[in-house]
Amino acid sequence: MLKHLFRPQRLLAGLCVALSAITATAATEDFPSRPIILVSPYQAGGGADALARTLAIAAGKELGQSVVVEAKPGAEGLVGSVDVKNAAPDGYRLLWGGAGSLMINAALRKNPPFDPVTAFTPIAGVVEFSFFLYVNPEVPAKDMKEFIAYVKANPGKVSYSVGSNQGRLSMLDLAQKYGLEMLEIKYRGEPAAAIDMFSNRVQAAFATAAQLPSAREGKLRVLATTLTRRSPLMPDVPTVAEAGTPMAEFGGGWLAIYGPPGMPKPVVDRLNQAFNKAFQDPDVQAQMNTSGLIYTPHKSPQDLANFTRNQRDLYIKTIKELGIPKE
Repeated sequence: MLKHLFRPQRLLAGLCVALSAITATAATEDFPSRPIILVSPYQAGGGADALARTLAIAAGKELGQSVVVEAKPGAEGLVGSVDVKNAAPDGYRLLWGGAGSLMINAALRKNPPFDPVTAFTPIAGVVEFSFFLYVNPEVPAKDMKEFIAYVKANPGKVSYSVGSNQGRLSMLDLAQKYGLEMLEIKYRGEPAAAIDMFSNRVQAAFATAAQLPSAREGKLRVLATTLTRRSPLMPDVPTVAEAGTPMAEFGGGWLAIYGPPGMPKPVVDRLNQAFNKAFQDPDVQAQMNTSGLIYTPHKSPQDLANFTRNQRDLYIKTIKELGIPKE
């Protein structure tokens, strides 16, 4: 008797599950049916944010819906990253994530807010960008070897500015490899760090191509680039390897498109196709050339997933080897 009473409830539960599946399938087939938000966890006006806006326009054309960039900076990109991590996995809120915001943030913390491999859905990328070693012109060094010799001759007297975790990691790697004793001074972003380099309050920094105009004006001197190949923006500046001072293999930074965990495969594939085409858009390519960025295609979401895993492991290994205390 009781078994018969429970059958309608079971039937109703089954119908609810089926209806949910049909609704989800319909939503996926119609994707996107409204504007998509691309969260940029970096300061508005910077190179990463500027490229996000150009890329969003191109991706919007491919998707038939607007892609709107929402700047959400804070805590080295952690604020925006966590925001997307906790978003609904429907493809309408994405992240312009990268080495600093995803990898270094997690690797530097005792209790990381996420595992970059499992907390996000890889979609498309990667855009690589170089970090350069800048010095104040009063520093008597014209190349990397002269800079290292100068710092060794003046232990504790040379200060370097930190405007990002990536720049800090590069300087700590240089200091450990070549036995350098320098003073670290942290700033809220590269612009503030650069101002104090102009006045020689600090003497050196690893920073992005955003400081190259100041170098061309003679306010700073560029000694080397961290990537494995020279930057088209400064073709006369050698790589650290060419300068005879090789550093950690993580090199420069990178950026890619991610979504919340658990996104439906059809939505991921649709976004992957759109952003792959958007990266090839002439306006996007022009923006990358202007900023000295290099697009290295990871054509499928799985390609980006493999890259993400390798990068996570590399940064964890590097930070451990450098003996950087976790926050």
